[in-house]
Amino acid sequence: MKTKIISSVALIFFLINIEAQNNRFINKSQLIDFFKSTTYVVMDNNPSVGFNIFIKDAMQKYWTVTPYKIISHKEFDDMRKDNKNSFMFLSVENLKKGDTDAFYDYLVLAMGDTATVLTNMPEIVNIPLSYSGVDENEYVNKIGLIIRFIEYHLGNMKEASNHVYLRKLNYYNKNIKEIKNKTLLIEEEDLAEEVNSVEKIKAIYKYDVKIVSSDDIEKAVEEKTPNTLVLHQISPGEDDNEGRSYHYILGTDDAKMYYFNFFTISEKKPSGFLARDFKRLSLGL
Repeated sequence: MKTKIISSVALIFFLINIEAQNNRFINKSQLIDFFKSTTYVVMDNNPSVGFNIFIKDAMQKYWTVTPYKIISHKEFDDMRKDNKNSFMFLSVENLKKGDTDAFYDYLVLAMGDTATVLTNMPEIVNIPLSYSGVDENEYVNKIGLIIRFIEYHLGNMKEASNHVYLRKLNYYNKNIKEIKNKTLLIEEEDLAEEVNSVEKIKAIYKYDVKIVSSDDIEKAVEEKTPNTLVLHQISPGEDDNEGRSYHYILGTDDAKMYYFNFFTISEKKPSGFLARDFKRLSLGL
């Protein structure tokens, strides 16, 4: 399980209440405008945080779809109403439902807009990174792969006759049948107790899966290892039993998404990748 640390509060740029949000999804005209825009990547106010370091490196290595520039939070405040610009930033979103009050870090790509409320900026991509308060080292080793996926996703949006179908990432569950033909890399801490060993997994999912270290994941991402997939799992710290558990699977060679799912954590559904997830992968459903 993941451990919460207070220092990650420094990553909070913008706070959005998910229950109250009214995100605008870009229309076709705005999507065309995006590909003509410059993308401004907003840094954390703390220059030493890992997010800043890894996002700069990932953009330099992988971003080709638009020109881009690195800007400060203050510069973002001054520039974000220009609809000729696009912006990538970290957003902290509050999932508040009943007694549940959980916060998640999302990587957001949006077009500039004159709207006063941040959530009314036309959204292009919104992808979960981590539970807020969890050590950022839980996800920074995958930022390069996530940036590559965003480019892949943008290409699909550009070519789609109706890009609205791609708003929800579970669109990519159509690729689930391909997973069993590849090697799946998972960190032990991302697995629920019921499947926290290869032996337990093999009783459900008989295909190639390896429990590996964070360094192994980083190496596979960096080397774009062929026919290899990595799981990105997002759930609260070990002392939390509420909120959502998110997980998605990305290809290290092609940056495709092969699986996306989330659920509300409960006694019957603890946080982490579950036996029922492996059953879905095995059945290709």
